[in-house]
Amino acid sequence: MASSEVRTHTYKVTDGLALTIDVTYPPGYNEAEQKTALLHFHGGFLVIGDKTSFTPHWLINVCNRRGWAYVTASYRLLPEATGLDILSDTVDAANWVAANVSRRYILAGSSAGGYLALATAIHPNCPQPLAVLSVYGMLDLTNQRYVQKGRSLRAPVENLQEALGEIDLAIKNGSVTDGYPINPADMPADKRYKWIRAMHEAARIPDILTRIPGLAQKILTQGKEVIPEEYRPLFPAAFGNLSKLPAVALLHGDSDELVMIDQSEIMAEKLRAVGVEVLFEIAAGQGHGFDAREYIDLDSEDAKLHGKDFYTPLSKVISFLEKHSTTA
Repeated sequence: MASSEVRTHTYKVTDGLALTIDVTYPPGYNEAEQKTALLHFHGGFLVIGDKTSFTPHWLINVCNRRGWAYVTASYRLLPEATGLDILSDTVDAANWVAANVSRRYILAGSSAGGYLALATAIHPNCPQPLAVLSVYGMLDLTNQRYVQKGRSLRAPVENLQEALGEIDLAIKNGSVTDGYPINPADMPADKRYKWIRAMHEAARIPDILTRIPGLAQKILTQGKEVIPEEYRPLFPAAFGNLSKLPAVALLHGDSDELVMIDQSEIMAEKLRAVGVEVLFEIAAGQGHGFDAREYIDLDSEDAKLHGKDFYTPLSKVISFLEKHSTTA
């Protein structure tokens, strides 16, 4: 496979940070020809990771072989930044891609990045993408998983109140960052990963996104309508105009313990109900991050001859995106 070229650009300066975007150009890519670009937002529960974390090699290779540009953007992270800060970054990144790489672009993301892809695509200031891809996305933050206390992430946090205090201190005094690189092997002992677990167990994600103390509890007891209008763009599954979305592909492993598969199942139902074309692919027996644990080139002869079972849903997703990249 011919080599590609990666160029880094600054798409925004804010909070003393230069937010950057990496564009991987396949051989012969010419912006003037308006070939397809795929903008991917990284995962990390909005708290960890950076634009090169949890790399989806299968998407990068797919783009390179099809002559598409692969784009990945940094964005500010919780808890130091707010949810509206983060969403403004991803919307600005989408506008930068449409203006500087291609108006014909696919919006994609994994885990928290899947949530951002959905929220960005629905945002009124986002240029319309050709399609949206969510890979094990945490799509609905009004779901009981995120508003009911006591639901730990794999295991209860030791000294939960101490961890919550650290988060509050970071909100008050911490420096805003747009990246926290981390090796998955180091995550169990990492401080910010402990914060992620605490935010789940104490049902604090909606509160931290909006800076409204007790919001998750109010959603649980009074319903989603308690969310103030100005923060509703952060809850696209509950309030977004889903009918404005282009075709949407959802990919999820049915053994995912970090983001439950019902996040994608329910979204598929909602989208179909408003007439959006949906592909929902289940990776049987696969957990969170299954597609980023190894180097995958779906078009290689080795993959065709010795591919794993989950290569099939990945390939179906790519066929779906290909269809919408050529017919839009």
